[in-house]
Amino acid sequence: MRAIIYCRVSTKEQAEKGYSLQGQEDECRKFAENNGYEVDRVFVERGESAKTTERTELQHLIKYAIANKKKVNVAIVWKYDRLARNLSDQIELVKNFSSLGIRVLSVTENNEDTSVGKLMRNIIGSFSQYENDVKAERTISGMKKCLEQGRWCWRAPDGYTRVIGSDGKSTLTPSVLAPFIVQAFELVEKRLLKQTEIVQKLRQAGFEKATKSLVNRILRNPLYASIIRVLKWFDHDIDAIHPPLITKETFFRVQDILIGKRPTVVPKMRNHPDFPLRNFVRCSRCGAKFTGAFSVGRKKIRYPYYRCRGTGCGLNVKKTTLEGKFFEFLKGYEFKPELLNAFKNVVMDVWNKRQEEQIKAEYNIEQEVKELEAKKNRIDELMVKEIFDEETYKQKAAETKAEILAKKVELSEARIELNDIEACLNYCTAFLACIASIWSNAPLNPRQRFQQLMFPENITFDGETFRTTAISPIFKEIEAVVSKKYDLASPTGFEPVLTE
Repeated sequence: MRAIIYCRVSTKEQAEKGYSLQGQEDECRKFAENNGYEVDRVFVERGESAKTTERTELQHLIKYAIANKKKVNVAIVWKYDRLARNLSDQIELVKNFSSLGIRVLSVTENNEDTSVGKLMRNIIGSFSQYENDVKAERTISGMKKCLEQGRWCWRAPDGYTRVIGSDGKSTLTPSVLAPFIVQAFELVEKRLLKQTEIVQKLRQAGFEKATKSLVNRILRNPLYASIIRVLKWFDHDIDAIHPPLITKETFFRVQDILIGKRPTVVPKMRNHPDFPLRNFVRCSRCGAKFTGAFSVGRKKIRYPYYRCRGTGCGLNVKKTTLEGKFFEFLKGYEFKPELLNAFKNVVMDVWNKRQEEQIKAEYNIEQEVKELEAKKNRIDELMVKEIFDEETYKQKAAETKAEILAKKVELSEARIELNDIEACLNYCTAFLACIASIWSNAPLNPRQRFQQLMFPENITFDGETFRTTAISPIFKEIEAVVSKKYDLASPTGFEPVLTE
């Protein structure tokens, strides 16, 4: 049993840097060995598959399969999309190989040792699975967004029921069991009864379904304090919008009691909407992170402050002062109009050049397809005139058909391209021109993600000035490319203060 192997990556850069070619070949060889196939030949498409160059190895593969159809049994690929990204092209290629008596096997996808018809159904099934996965990803993405807004997505726990609000969205509201939930936390907080005794009291009060395991789950559920905690998706707690049955202080005291610790002050949540820079900015004096808290004045007015956590440091900064200086610090990274215009011109120059190359490549491929179709017609005419015998005709016709198929795959993939470049550019330039305002007006979670994007390493504050050791590489890359292209100096206002 002999096999041929086909490997492909999409760009020359991937081929040169070895992102996946060698890995594909190794996996394909291992698959062949495990299934008792002797590798006859390997065809490697080194970044010649996408938009402007011919897929020479695919043509060689098909021609080799035609010429050696009696000794080759299978064609092995790492995934079916290595043959072609378009489903109809994949099906056509597999049918072409099947007509030669050669099965196409995927290393990473389902292969059943059955008829060609079932093989085709498996291929289509794999794409159906892909579609299901995409839907699942979209569902999870929607659930994450819902959770970030403070809405619980799953079944309402005991003590709550789900209702539809005036906005058409569902939320949790206390149910008839809510008083029993409150009573359970209050009994634990008093530290006078064992958990079995608490269960008994709840059953006597009317909470008939109460068991030790159920009460234990209730006592450990942060939803009752309007806290959403989904550790598989988020590494921090989220404030829920539904009304709490107990206070956060009560919940955290009960947790300490359950694990045998002395009750302590409620831990501060990692994310706090009033202090977006907490745990992000460090003190330049001692290196400790700033935390945020409210100070209560004589008139019982609460004043927000950021303070250094370092022992003995004592650096306290008003919230308005720290965030105001951070706002001004961000403004220093905003691109000036002349640089933005240059940036757009550079991108459009590159885009237009690639579009011209792509249009030219598409035209060339279309002409080649026409020439091959004309060649096929001439072969048919020669058969009709009995210049070719039947065996020669079949050989020539199969080769020409294979060449046409390979060219059509090239043409299909050459047309897979992003077209709305102007909208993308407008979005990017609007962002680069208003960095500080975008940060200031964004909700808490986007703010903090934006901070991490801008400053991937430490950012420090000494009471007057912000400093950072590095900014996001994308800003330096844009400035470097544009400055080199248009021979511009670094624009005023785009010179951050960096530590040595």
